[in-house]
Amino acid sequence: MEESRGFWQRHAGKITGAAAGVLIALLVKWLGLGWTLLAVALAWVGLQLGARVDEGDWEWPEAWDRWWKRWSRRA
Repeated sequence: MEESRGFWQRHAGKITGAAAGVLIALLVKWLGLGWTLLAVALAWVGLQLGARVDEGDWEWPEAWDRWWKRWSRRA
């Protein structure tokens, strides 16, 4: 069964991981470690928020209202 699947289907995670590793290494070289870590952290936050929206666990208007009320009280 493994032979009937194409190369990409069998190795998609490995190829994607290797490409991400090369990209992160280049970012560290060009931008420095601090900026690269910031970019990776922001991308992770975006991924988590997007996953919640896709699953229907999070609605933008409700989340925005909660966030706005929380921060407007502090000002």
